[in-house]
Amino acid sequence: MNVIKIPAKPQKGSSAAKEEVKCLRVAAYCRVSTDNEEQASSYETQIEHYTEYIGSKPEWKLVKVYADEGISATSTKGREQFNAMIEDCKKGKIDMIFTKSISRFARNTVDCLNYIRMLKEMNIPVFFEKESINTMDSKGEVLLTIMASLAQQESESLSKNVKIGIQYRFQQGKVMVNARCFLGYDKDEDGNLVINPEQAEIVKRIFLEYLEGASCQKIAKGLERDGILTARGNSCWYDSSIRKILENEKYMGDALLQKTYTVDYLKKKRVKNTGIMPQYYIEGNHEAIIPKELFMKVQEEIARRGSERDCLGKKRGFSANHAFSQIVYCADCGEQFHRIHWNNRGKKSVVWRCATRLHDKEKCHARTVGEELLQTAFLDAINEMVDNSQEYLARLKENLETAIHMSNPLSAEALAAKMTRLQQELLDRTARRENYDDVAEEILRLRELQGQTAMDETAKAEHKKRIRELRKFIRSQPSEITDFDETLVKKLLEKVTVHEDYLEFRFKSGVMVSIEK
Repeated sequence: MNVIKIPAKPQKGSSAAKEEVKCLRVAAYCRVSTDNEEQASSYETQIEHYTEYIGSKPEWKLVKVYADEGISATSTKGREQFNAMIEDCKKGKIDMIFTKSISRFARNTVDCLNYIRMLKEMNIPVFFEKESINTMDSKGEVLLTIMASLAQQESESLSKNVKIGIQYRFQQGKVMVNARCFLGYDKDEDGNLVINPEQAEIVKRIFLEYLEGASCQKIAKGLERDGILTARGNSCWYDSSIRKILENEKYMGDALLQKTYTVDYLKKKRVKNTGIMPQYYIEGNHEAIIPKELFMKVQEEIARRGSERDCLGKKRGFSANHAFSQIVYCADCGEQFHRIHWNNRGKKSVVWRCATRLHDKEKCHARTVGEELLQTAFLDAINEMVDNSQEYLARLKENLETAIHMSNPLSAEALAAKMTRLQQELLDRTARRENYDDVAEEILRLRELQGQTAMDETAKAEHKKRIRELRKFIRSQPSEITDFDETLVKKLLEKVTVHEDYLEFRFKSGVMVSIEK
């Protein structure tokens, strides 16, 4: 019996392979996780080191130094150079990989081991200089498991330290905002928010158009139509982006910190902070683009539109396509009238009908109102005030005096003083590591009271403004108005109530005019 020995195939990375293979194709991977100057120096040093080291070995050929700058290692998702290196390995372009340490390769234990095993199956060793580990050695994977786990723990500890640092900055009232993606503001040399005049005009336009009755979608389409770019330089606007701008307190000069927080440091997943983490509210942090009174008025309008329900109790979508949208109501059931295209015995027309009657004719017998009749009745109501200007001007004067003397039981100054004391108490307890739940709850309660007070003052100021606008309009009309103008409806009219034989127009100044139609 003859026994023939078949020699083992030399493996890449082993000493036998070095004798057999004349030239190993070697790559290096390096990474730094921040963009500061010190790390940038380390980044350049690593590239220079591997270029010289691999180039000094005659039996090695440098494929490439793959380098990711300013990227975290907790996930390989965003590391373009790392992923490119793995793809080149799959294509057979690389025989061996050098890297400084496990923490430079990956701080996620699962990712680290998965990639090491994948490369090992392709007979591609990875050599970690700091730990002196060659993944082709028998003890390599055991050591890797331990070292990679330690690297992950280091990353977790670092993440916690960063969180503590950020919260400390929040407690000191230091606002952190990425101004490159923040419409209306830039940052000065000291990192403070300063108004960008050109972008600020876009923000003002968004707020004013919303108050004039436009929907978020309509505002977005208008900005696209006029070729206005977003903060990121995109030409496409979304209604969700408009909504975020309208609700962002920074536009009135304040700042709410820690609106979101990271729930998984490995996946970098951030979620909305619904009270799980403490928040910090800073008043008067920077120059406002939108006056506080106007901002609070917009919040009222957002709440009003969001609370609208149809006759079935379902949330009603807001429409701003027509001047009378969502302001025409039924006197019988209180439901809104909808604008519909009617084909009655071959005759096409645009009419307004009660939503309840559209669903169930037995529950409501409200009449149908033609759009032309509605427009004519509005003109009649306006002309009624112009023709009898003395009577209506006297009513407006009474309304104005009532609005001026409206009393507010809440003291804004007292609330602000108490809020200041509580915020200091919160900082003191945090520094002493004492429980601050009761203080936080009281601060939230006072914030609601402050918001309500501001809204009351805003409503009062807005009411006086509407009265003055209508007075000015009545006095400025020399003769009868004959042409319907949608802007007058949006500017002056608050509500239309459809009765059986007349229409009741309620203006934003509080004046009511009934027109038989």
